[in-house]
Amino acid sequence: MVTASSGSDNEAEKLKKTHINSPTSSRYALSIRNLPAIVFVGVYGLICYQIGASSRSTDLQWAEMVEPSFQHAHTTLQRAPIVDSDLPYRCGVVFFYHIPSTGGSTINKWLINFSPKNGGNVKYYTHWGSHHNISGGERVQHAFIYGENGGMNEFVKELEPNEWRIAHCHHNSLHLNESEHYLDLWRSEVEAQGCHFLGNVMFRESLSHSLSLYKHIDRYESSKEEWTKHLYTKSEMGHWATQLDFFLYNDLARNPYEVSKEEKVRRALELLEKHFDIVTVGDHSRYKDTLLRMTGWEDKIMPRQNTYAGTLVFTKEEVEELQKLLNENGDTDFIYEVKKIYGNHDE
Repeated sequence: MVTASSGSDNEAEKLKKTHINSPTSSRYALSIRNLPAIVFVGVYGLICYQIGASSRSTDLQWAEMVEPSFQHAHTTLQRAPIVDSDLPYRCGVVFFYHIPSTGGSTINKWLINFSPKNGGNVKYYTHWGSHHNISGGERVQHAFIYGENGGMNEFVKELEPNEWRIAHCHHNSLHLNESEHYLDLWRSEVEAQGCHFLGNVMFRESLSHSLSLYKHIDRYESSKEEWTKHLYTKSEMGHWATQLDFFLYNDLARNPYEVSKEEKVRRALELLEKHFDIVTVGDHSRYKDTLLRMTGWEDKIMPRQNTYAGTLVFTKEEVEELQKLLNENGDTDFIYEVKKIYGNHDE
């Protein structure tokens, strides 16, 4: 298990502060420049949902966007261990935290197959949007939590004795590091009804993940320099995010509290332990089998979605530099610990 370095208590406090105590304003600009390509690296990736926003300088105005309801004290609900003899559970909410370019589109499409839209009987809820600025991101999160009809806060209420529901959490739906208390509240609400809240997430190997994101470069009118530039800064907003940074901050920003990589890894593992019941690294079969065992749902085929069968081109130096940056960011250590703790691997 990766542990925090000396002085990490102070870093942990910084990491868990609400937006009210965050920096009031920072400015970051992104430059664009093409780099030559020499070595071919084939990547079989998955297209992630990222829409719209062009690269630009961004003001991080934190405090203005936080509503009073976001500021309540955080308390942690102890997640009950899964006991095989209790399975399948008879009712509950499946909460899927979808990290881009990890195979999450395949999982989400499979989950939708259980909804009334496709002839099933499992209610499905989602709200997300790729807004790469603080105000837009906070509006999306607010809509996911509260929504026109109550959002997630209402979605977890009044479950029938044998009813299951699915919640899909994606771009800006929930800024996990700052807003984990909502997971506690939703789990508490569901379990008070005698049902179960099943948090689940999919990861993949860190280098493979970051290389696969490059396929969006034309879509964003971006460049190879910009694709890696965010990893040289303490905090950045834009199109590119590693798994570790997206898991902690979603699209809010990269490492907004400027903590060490050890503290980021520690915090991410803490969030997994507290809130997630199914954690896999690239193993769709294991994910599906585990969820079916917990819910008792009928088996359905899980076809791959948004696959990219093309060839991505990088120099040897670019690949080596990206691997070095991922090591320095904590992603390599994080995925290593996830595989060690949760015992799974890429397919």
